[in-house]
Amino acid sequence: MTGIGPVEGGRTRWRPWGKPYGRHRVAEGLAQALIVIGVTVATWGLVTAALEVPEPGVSGDPPGGVVREVLPGGPAWHAGVREGQTVVGITTGETELDWVLQARGSGLDHYVTIRGVTAELRGTVPLAAASLLVALIATAAAFRRPRPAIATASLAGAVGTIPLVFGGHPVISSVGGVLMLGLPVAWLVAVGSRRRVLRLAVLAGTFTVAIAWLAARFAFPTLYEPVETVRVTASAAVALATVGLSLDRRALRAAVRSIDAPTALDLLGLAVAGGVALSLWLVAGVSPVLIAAVLVIVAIVYLRSRRPLVRALERSLLGERLERASVAAIEAERGRLAREIHDEPLQELSGLIKRLETNPAVSSEATALREVALHLRAVATDLQPPLLEDLGLGPAIAFLVEQANASGAGIRVEATVSDQTAIARTARLPPDVELAVFRIVQEAIANAQGHSGGTIAKIAGELTPDRIDLVVRDDGVGIDENAIREAQRRGRLGLTSMRQRAATIGAEFRVTTAGPAGTIVSVRWRRP
Repeated sequence: MTGIGPVEGGRTRWRPWGKPYGRHRVAEGLAQALIVIGVTVATWGLVTAALEVPEPGVSGDPPGGVVREVLPGGPAWHAGVREGQTVVGITTGETELDWVLQARGSGLDHYVTIRGVTAELRGTVPLAAASLLVALIATAAAFRRPRPAIATASLAGAVGTIPLVFGGHPVISSVGGVLMLGLPVAWLVAVGSRRRVLRLAVLAGTFTVAIAWLAARFAFPTLYEPVETVRVTASAAVALATVGLSLDRRALRAAVRSIDAPTALDLLGLAVAGGVALSLWLVAGVSPVLIAAVLVIVAIVYLRSRRPLVRALERSLLGERLERASVAAIEAERGRLAREIHDEPLQELSGLIKRLETNPAVSSEATALREVALHLRAVATDLQPPLLEDLGLGPAIAFLVEQANASGAGIRVEATVSDQTAIARTARLPPDVELAVFRIVQEAIANAQGHSGGTIAKIAGELTPDRIDLVVRDDGVGIDENAIREAQRRGRLGLTSMRQRAATIGAEFRVTTAGPAGTIVSVRWRRP
């Protein structure tokens, strides 16, 4: 497996397979050279695509004569011009872009225009720029993830050879064609495979294809088309093999296993990727092989980042629903705990206390147990106040005031609430609204007792079956707006809990400072 070798002379060196340097110096040097070659070829391709004027790759007699020689794979060859065709006309102008050749063969006319070929070459600039950018990124990542980085640089260099082949220069286009196949093969031989037989087979096959392609191009043009098909197919196969072998297959398998069921994000991403791929192929004319390679890389990146992406999407689109579910789950758990405390521990304590009361010798133990029972009953009531469920929000707020004044917390609590609701459910507020506002008032009283430093807290407002207007005001030290925002950000003082509860019922919630001292907590709700 690819790794980083020990520091020698202050420098960290590559170890392509994590083995001693002595046996793999050639492979190690080739692996390092591939980074440089990839960036160099990608840069060369970008310069060619942006600045070069293609050569037609054809020579022959003046008009009326014949075509003497055509470079297989060059612009004239792709235009259908072949050796032995009649030269109908040659047009030259003030610039080399004005050059036009018209040749006739088998009753058809074939045109080669330098201006048109140049426009097609300029169309490869985005592809060349992308390959250079990818090669540079791979170079930056080479010392952290050498194996995939070297593979990426090799593939980027192979893509960068497309403008070189397109340019039509006999030597440059031949070098580009060989490099398109040779760069990924060099990675496979140096880093990609541990099996010596496989490396030798790939190297021999590549050498054979490259020699056959060059021979067909310069000596046996009639064989060029089938050999070119073999070269392109081999290049695509080697590129896909490079992508496959450079992947962290364990991480990929783990990412695939982590997918339980497709989400909306998965379907949306699949639809967008399919639309972009079809557009690049049908409209922009990008090679399907290149599109497939890019889609494979995008899929790998997506699989590794799918979970945080799904969580972010859920927070942005389903945040309110998730908050409602969270609050509902909390209250359901509170209710379950309250019932368990009431149904078992309190009942058992009550029976034990009654038995102890018949024995005067253990009266002190009975008294202690009564205190424990009172404490458990208070905890159960706090978890699920029966008064709220039975009588409504108004009486439940009055109970909170009574409980706060009996706690001895040092701050008096007063309530002036106009309650126009009734016990009947049809004349009361919705249960979830009653519970949310009850918790907000409860938290506001607790904050006033624990943090305000004041002497009095007042609850005022109005309750109707369709409306809530409540304000909890204390005369303490107060908090400024910055402190409120900081407390909400850190989830302190219960402000986050109160805000979430208000949001789940669609209520307006505010926390402000009352003049020079004191804090005001207000909550307003209207029936939709």
